[in-house]
Amino acid sequence: MSYYELWNVLSQWKEEFSTKEFASTFASPDPNKVLHDMSKKGLLEKTGWGKYRVIHQKEYVKMRADIQTAYDTVKKPGLPYAFTGADAVFFWTKGGYNADRFFGFYPVVFKVKREDLRRWRNFFESEKKKWVVQGKPSKETLYGIFYYLQPVGKLPKIEINGYNVDPLNETIRFCKDKAYTYEPALEMLDEMYDLNMGIKYRESK
Repeated sequence: MSYYELWNVLSQWKEEFSTKEFASTFASPDPNKVLHDMSKKGLLEKTGWGKYRVIHQKEYVKMRADIQTAYDTVKKPGLPYAFTGADAVFFWTKGGYNADRFFGFYPVVFKVKREDLRRWRNFFESEKKKWVVQGKPSKETLYGIFYYLQPVGKLPKIEINGYNVDPLNETIRFCKDKAYTYEPALEMLDEMYDLNMGIKYRESK
């Protein structure tokens, strides 16, 4: 059974449940990893220690559409940029790994040139979008989709499916620096790009 098929079953079972309830109802060699992976895909939301909520299908579809629009918005002003951090991982894994975010809190993280900050600010204000610059205090409480800008001197020129992103080696370095969260992504990247890193992820029970 695929994660998406299981998601459909869960939506008809319980809206909220614990890891223990899931493990006692559904046969799985590693229930912790199943729930972890489904949360990363946005099918479940972790609401507490060992507790999960099923994301309704309408909510999932709407959020996916909103996220796509958010990424397209970054290209709209025609200014140089490069998706970095969690978003570089998202693009290099072809959307297969998406961590540190959920539907209620989704920062879109990208680098911009320092000299373009004012132009980005004017653009986001004209579009009525929420945004914040790395290292600067936010003017408002941030939730939902918002833009997280990292000012830099130079930008890489790597393109994936029409979007500018950090190079693969920088993305791998980011994952290694945050191995607790991104070790599964390292395994995916290792397999996708034949990197021979020999990484095998196993979530601890």
